[in-house]
Amino acid sequence: MSLRVLAIAAPQFQSGGVGDLGISSADPASLFNGCRWAAYLAQQKIGPWGESNWAGTRAARRPAVLLMNSLDDSLPVLHERLETIRPNLVLIGAMSVCLPGAVAVARYVRALLGDDVCIVLGGRHATEALNRPLGALQLDHHPSSPLMLMKNGRIEPLFDIVVSGDGEYIIAAIGERVAEAVLAKRPAAHASRDLAACADVPGRWVAGAVIDGKICSVAGRGPEIDYDQLPPPCEMFGVRTSFDVFGVPTAHVFSDVGRGCIYDCNFCSERRSVTGLPRLDGSPKRLYRQLAAAARVIHEDTPGVGASAFCEDSTILGFSPALVRELEQLWQAAPLPIRWGGQLTIDQILSRPPVLSSLRATGCEYLFLGLETLEPGAIGGLSKDVGSHRGAWVQRAERVCSLLKENGMTAGVAVLFGLGESHQARLALLDKLGDWRSRYGFPDPISLNWAVQHPLLGADGGAGYEYLDWALPRGPLQDLLRNFGEASIRYSIPGTTPPRPAEVTELVRAATLLRNTLPLRRRDAQPNTCVHDN
Repeated sequence: MSLRVLAIAAPQFQSGGVGDLGISSADPASLFNGCRWAAYLAQQKIGPWGESNWAGTRAARRPAVLLMNSLDDSLPVLHERLETIRPNLVLIGAMSVCLPGAVAVARYVRALLGDDVCIVLGGRHATEALNRPLGALQLDHHPSSPLMLMKNGRIEPLFDIVVSGDGEYIIAAIGERVAEAVLAKRPAAHASRDLAACADVPGRWVAGAVIDGKICSVAGRGPEIDYDQLPPPCEMFGVRTSFDVFGVPTAHVFSDVGRGCIYDCNFCSERRSVTGLPRLDGSPKRLYRQLAAAARVIHEDTPGVGASAFCEDSTILGFSPALVRELEQLWQAAPLPIRWGGQLTIDQILSRPPVLSSLRATGCEYLFLGLETLEPGAIGGLSKDVGSHRGAWVQRAERVCSLLKENGMTAGVAVLFGLGESHQARLALLDKLGDWRSRYGFPDPISLNWAVQHPLLGADGGAGYEYLDWALPRGPLQDLLRNFGEASIRYSIPGTTPPRPAEVTELVRAATLLRNTLPLRRRDAQPNTCVHDN
């Protein structure tokens, strides 16, 4: 076997798991997405992947994908997987607050396997921290660029390859280079020297390495990815998550409209100016195909329990009337045995109420909304706050609750602290959510987040963070902030104040009481939010 692979979602915490109020998933959706073409090659017995440890069933493949919530708690499992698989390719996905975890994991892997393993870092952080603008010859490096951190000696040369951008095809190609190196009796780590052979691989990507003290990079010059040809992630890796709001196995599904949001809120790592414009053509068919795959996979793996899915689009099909209608027509022609939900914005719903009914007719029964604050103007505004002529933000949000209730739907919300608001404004927001829960029976869950500055291709307000220190140091504040989807003591938005222990304690206490105003359900896992990168 010339290719043995382990894929890892890097840990966010040094120790401990997600708190009682935190929301997470047992399925690392972003990692599954990036690895799905490689898994498809393995499943179809094509090339080195077809002879790798990823060949075979999705159940057999699943132990070769590891989600690490915390470093200390997951190290024994990591060690066992490394000893069992003896991988010569380790793929690590990380968002910015997980970079210290990715470094620690890579250090552990290198100490055990040396140059017999090629360690590849990808994911949201790498995509935001290094970029090659169209037509440019040189990479733009944020101070947190892993390549620059290694070149400048800020970290050891732990990552043999760093991938920014579309990962699906370049990951598969890197695996082939590793297999070639192994067959030629070269160290697997030296696959980084063969990146030029990958230049024609499809997708918008950049892959780089530090070789002999210099950064060497290759930008993909192949065609755009045809997302109609990519397999649904759940077909490749199965479904382990069950969102409380559905109570049955829940797949992450995608219409593959793009890596981010159609809006451009300046604090968000999914903002349009960073992630690019959406690809809307064909998106209803892709979403329907993934929903169908989720229903089929869940039935095959856990028959008789029912199926659900959560659409990870920043907003479902951009809430385009034509696209939602196309999805409705597909559903009417062949209804699927699955309940599902996804994300929309407040003003999208209010601008097109009839589209909500059309969406409901496709089996969509749950929406996740980014509320963030009661007063957008007090925090510098939200790009998605486009309906101010219809009334105050809080009034519009409540109107959406009423519309959802009328359509037989429910909702959860994400709130975001740390954008410059007062502490009293935070408590007032939670009070308002409690009022809505008593009147409408939702929102549920309420995702707490504390704003973290992201690299944003350099548009980071001059923060210049390297992200080498853990976002939450050990201690009481870490234990409180693990109840937040994303939070940091070290990486605050410039001009704002880091979380204060007394204030966070009061917020967690208030949120706990708020959660208990509805019957407590099994809290296994919940959907990600537009302010929490996975």
